Amino acid sequence: MNNSHQLVKATFLIVVSIITAYALPVKAERVITQNYEQATWYVSGDAFYCQLSQKLDSYAQLSIISEPSEPQHLDFKWLLTERDITDVQVFARTADWQDKRAIAPSIQFFSANIEQQQVTFNQGVAPILSAIKQGYWLDTIVGFGDEQLRLTFPTTHSDNAIDQYQQCREKLAPLSWRQARDYEINFDSGERVVKRAADLSYLEKLVRYIQLDPKVKKVMIDGHTDNVGSPLANRLLSKERADDVASRLIEYGIDAKLIEIRAHGGRYPVASNSDSNGQSSNRRVLIRLFRQKS
Repeated sequence: MNNSHQLVKATFLIVVSIITAYALPVKAERVITQNYEQATWYVSGDAFYCQLSQKLDSYAQLSIISEPSEPQHLDFKWLLTERDITDVQVFARTADWQDKRAIAPSIQFFSANIEQQQVTFNQGVAPILSAIKQGYWLDTIVGFGDEQLRLTFPTTHSDNAIDQYQQCREKLAPLSWRQARDYEINFDSGERVVKRAADLSYLEKLVRYIQLDPKVKKVMIDGHTDNVGSPLANRLLSKERADDVASRLIEYGIDAKLIEIRAHGGRYPVASNSDSNGQSSNRRVLIRLFRQKS
């Protein structure tokens, strides 16, 4: 009798589960596919950004963007203003013309972090380029709360666009503005010239950045010391350090007219000189770039 009761109970629970599943609200979905003739990826860029993008009519734009010394990121921008989007999914799928047995690469992004009708994905973007080049399409599901819209971005004749995009990336500036605008070089006690390979490499990249950025109008070089020695000796030492940095920049190709040098000695410490760590922080040359105001 107990077994019969348990069987009836289990059957009832299964039926309830099925009914409940079908009763759950399902988001209504519309599908819009880019016209094949317009399914083209376009490349734009300069020394400070490269962009591979496709626009689907007046609905949306999908872009892969590279900037100096930053990971590539995928941007989705919703172009209509009538409704706010709530979430975005992007994933690869097989093209209509591909063999039905083909398996699309496992590429999927999701975010509900929407800012001004736009979402940015910062990780795992590189495989998308390979998928596009192999002919796979990208589907984007745009959520509007209880409704969603599926946008399909086909890929036709994408090889040339991707090659142009990669060539653009190779010509990007070696530094971003955030990396270039100020840099500090530290010195050992009594040291007058730049010796560390990392600092020399940075100075070379900085010159290349300045050559590419026409907005840079001045390079300020400030030399500093710790409190060891007389004020006059420290003033001279700070100037020698700043002069050496300036000479390196000129050697690497910067226009000397852009450079302004100041020697401060030990007057502006950034740390206490009461211990060796503080003194090490104070023995420095600070390089700052100034741009023309827009």
